[in-house]
Amino acid sequence: MGRVFMANLDCPFRTADRLLEEIRDEEDTPVIIVDFHAEATSEKQALGWYLDGRVSGVFGTHTHVGTVDARILPHGTAYLTDVGMTGPVDSVIGSDTRAVLDRFLTSMPQRLEVAKGPCTFNSVLVEVDDQTGRSIGLERVDRMAD
Repeated sequence: MGRVFMANLDCPFRTADRLLEEIRDEEDTPVIIVDFHAEATSEKQALGWYLDGRVSGVFGTHTHVGTVDARILPHGTAYLTDVGMTGPVDSVIGSDTRAVLDRFLTSMPQRLEVAKGPCTFNSVLVEVDDQTGRSIGLERVDRMAD
């Protein structure tokens, strides 16, 4: 998890180093995907660059707003700042818009309910060389459902 706006967490960079060492000691797989749950896009980008060539992919989550920066970094790591969400389209990150607007307009806590209606499914499809662990293909896959 990222530390920007959540400072009481461990350093995600050092945690990644530790986890990669543990994974490599226990598993014989070159394919490693990182789901980086973080608030700040800059922190997500920094971790992508930090892990480039050491993992197959780094995909940000948490903000519910998909980004359009899918790419394969120079050393073979697939990267996307934020995958997006699976949830109602006519919403504020999945919540009923009225309650969210009331929260912003009054600065008072509001009970948030999941919005109703058509949903979006945001995802990413990655092709990874299973011998090297390097990504060789990457595309966003976004679908709508009633």
